[in-house]
Amino acid sequence: MPVPREMLCYLVDYMAWADQEVLAACSALSPEDLDRSMAISHAGILGTLRHMFIAERDWLRRLQASVSPPITGAHSTDAFADLPPDAGLDTLLEGWPSIWEGFQSFAAAVSEQDLDGDFAAMDTRILRWKLMLHVVNHPTLHRGQVVGMLRQLGLQPPSTDQFTYHRLHPQAAIGAHRS
Repeated sequence: MPVPREMLCYLVDYMAWADQEVLAACSALSPEDLDRSMAISHAGILGTLRHMFIAERDWLRRLQASVSPPITGAHSTDAFADLPPDAGLDTLLEGWPSIWEGFQSFAAAVSEQDLDGDFAAMDTRILRWKLMLHVVNHPTLHRGQVVGMLRQLGLQPPSTDQFTYHRLHPQAAIGAHRS
């Protein structure tokens, strides 16, 4: 059963909000704490954030390229310049908004037929709507890891679960924010 486009729009909005909450908490960290190896996920907080950024950016590129005609929106090719392997938090903060906008534009414009279409991903074929569910779920794992690392540093991390999003953004109900 395909996921309706408006549900995907809602989930993309939630993903962008939750990413921003974690990024805001990480913005207060010292460079040493950002780079500290904590033996979790991608070594530490900055490595995990880089992984999230690259995954979201690359899935967006692949999704946009797979739908014909190409979907245009707020993103530009400049926003997806190659990320240096040692990119700092400022680079991620600068580049991430265009990725969220790109996903929001994609989710709002992609046809139901295209969502139900086949997509080649990681040596398998998957329906685009299933891939989109993966895309919005993947950073949830890594945000949780960052939350754990923030706790290990003795900090109070933000709550990024969907219930908190619902409570803080009741206007974000499915179907209420897109036409």
